Formats: sequence, structure tokens, C-alpha cells
Amino acid sequence: MRKFKITNPYAGVDWDSWHHYKTNLHTHSTASDAQVDFSDMIKAYYDAGFDILAMTDHGVVNHGWNQKPRRIPVLSVSSIIKKPTWLSDEEYGAILDGTYKNRGRGMTDLRYGIEINTAVFTKAHVNGFFTEYGQRLVGHENDFEGPVKGVAESGGLSVINHPGDWLESYVDVNHAHEKKNIELFADILKKYPSCLGIEAFNRIDTVTCADRILWDELLSAVIPSGRNVWGFANSDAHVLSDIDTSFMDFVLPDRTEQTVRRGMENGTFFSVGRRAVYELGKDFVGEGEYPTVTRITANEDEQSISIEGKNYNRVQWISNGKIIAEGEKIDLIAASQNIGCYVRAQLLGKGGICLTQAFVLDDGNMHEVTLRNITPQQRKIERAEDKFKSTRFYVLGQEISREIAYRKRCRQEKKK
Repeated sequence: MRKFKITNPYAGVDWDSWHHYKTNLHTHSTASDAQVDFSDMIKAYYDAGFDILAMTDHGVVNHGWNQKPRRIPVLSVSSIIKKPTWLSDEEYGAILDGTYKNRGRGMTDLRYGIEINTAVFTKAHVNGFFTEYGQRLVGHENDFEGPVKGVAESGGLSVINHPGDWLESYVDVNHAHEKKNIELFADILKKYPSCLGIEAFNRIDTVTCADRILWDELLSAVIPSGRNVWGFANSDAHVLSDIDTSFMDFVLPDRTEQTVRRGMENGTFFSVGRRAVYELGKDFVGEGEYPTVTRITANEDEQSISIEGKNYNRVQWISNGKIIAEGEKIDLIAASQNIGCYVRAQLLGKGGICLTQAFVLDDGNMHEVTLRNITPQQRKIERAEDKFKSTRFYVLGQEISREIAYRKRCRQEKKK
């Protein structure tokens, strides 16, 4: 009979005294490529009830909402016509302490955030936090490791953004299962502990619909090496209607920047999507109160994990990418035949879906995973091919082909 040592990312949470903070850590404005002014975007998130916000414009480090964004005009056509505005010191202070519009609850400015790989055709985007790295850097096609390494060396944290957009797993879900793709991200995560994970949800879950599938593959591949992989959720807002589409529920003792950083590192948050194509159906749109976890109890003696919460009608438990149990409590012994090296839960309700982080389950037989057995010569050839495919000449050709294919699909759908 298998018996598991449970590593619970929420073990340090004081459920009776800590607070829930609605959070978005991937946000744009006219400081880069969005349609909404810098100050207007911040105020809109405040009005929408958010508690923590990171502005992460392309190639522009946020030094504070009351500071002029150091934009790159050539990458922000709209800002040439109308330059972005920033908060006055008075507005800034009022939003931080909650006196702005008498909301009664402030919103934290998570400074030093940026989306890196500024001017690439491929969507190899990485968010940096608590870093000065990436300001005005153009970036390289298909390069995730470069930004992750740069942020790590600066002492910051990073998250791989919308990997499905790069993989095109929204077109062919098999791309999320391909060992070469899993290996690419797994190797980065193993090499750089400061790269905390990937976005499991982004915006309305169109291009990221298969990113929970990739996340499960990465959990299985990376956990045996000794670390977890957090799943993030962000709106990636470029227009006001993007707000509240995907976000996170952080559980923390307070919302200072350093406390938020510890929460990011420790995984004491939940990822929420108003839409989830595979889990809730492509036509589902969550509204109102979203599923929320209010307590987690991991009992190693009993070999169980239980969840308490609100605003949900179903709880599912996932391991190895498959639903292995349902209900507020999972019996690990009863489900042991279907358990890999982890289990995670998802709460479904009228307001959307809420994902927990993964609970590591070690039965004493965990061993590192080798995804592909290829010779050094084969790997050398593969790297040369990848290098060629990352040239601007090749990528531009691919983008043209992709646009043609997209328009063809649109015409076919209209005929149906």
C-alpha cells in the first residue's frame, strides 16, 4: 500500500487571521501596446476591487504609479499621439491607503514589474518582478531562458507568460504533450529557482486553453527534481474589458511588497479564471462571486487533503493531468493507483474556476524524470535547427504563413 509524505504549499497559512487579496500581476497600458492610459488602467483595477496590481508593460519597468513610464515610443504608436499619464502623488497615496473614492481598502503597487522580450514576433514572453532587468531590451525570438536568466541574476523573480500562445497548443493540444516542449520549460524551471512557474490562465483563455495541460506535464516532470511549479492567472489587460477575466487570490498576513513576494515564492495563492475552455466549456462565462478556498487541511496520518470554501458547486482533484477524485476531501490511499507525484484541486462554480497549487506527494519512490533519450549529436543538430528557426527571417515567414492559415480557418467557420 502506497503512503505519501505530503508537502502542502499552504501549510504556513493562518486561515483564521490572514486575508484574501484579489491580485493581477500582468497588466499593460499606453506605456507599451495597450489602448488604455497608464493612470486610467490603474484606477480601473482599483474600481474593480483589486488589492494588488503589477503594471508590466513591454520593455518598461514600473518604478511606481506616480512615476513617468520610461516608454519606448517606436513600440507604442498610441503613446506618440497621446503620451501616457501617471498618478499625481496625491492620487498615488490615496490609492495605496484606500482613501481614493473612499473605498476604504488600499491597493498595493507591486513595483519593478516588466514583460520581457519586447519586440519579438513569437510570443516568448516572460514577466520579471522585483527587477530592473529588461528595460528597453528588444529580445530574441523563441528565447525564454535569456529573460529568466537576466531576472535571476538581478535578484528578481520571473513567470513564463501564456506558453500556449507560443506553442500554439490552442490550435493543436498535442503541442502541450510533446516531450520536446515539456523538456524546454522543465529545464528552465529546474535551472532557475527564481522562475516560479507559468501562467495557467491568461485573459479569456483562448490561446491558453491547453496551458493547464502543460502545467500538469511540467508538474510531473519537475517535482521529482525537488521543486514545485506554481500556476498563475492574469488578465494580461490591454483594454478595460480584460479586467477581471483571470486573476489570483493571494492569502497573506498583509499586502506589503515583500509579503507579496514571499507569497509568490511560497505559492500561497489560488488562480481564478472566469472562463476555462476545457473545464467549463467554450461558451461558459463566470459572473459574480468566484470560487474561493477558505481553508485547507492536509492530514498525513489520515492520508487525506480536505478543502473548505465558498461559491462553488463542485471540487475535482487532478493528478497526471486527469481527474482522479471529486468532493471536498480526497482519500489518498483510495486514489493511490491514479496518483503520480502530486495532486491539485479545482473548484468550479457560477463565478468560474479556482485552482489550488499542487500538493507534492512522495511515496519514497520518486525519481528524476528523463523526458527524451537523444544522443549529444542529435541534440547538437536540434539546437542548430532551433537557432535557424529563431532568426527574424524565418520567424517572419512563419508569421505570414500563420496569418494565412488563420484567415482560412475563419472563412471555413463562417461557411458552417
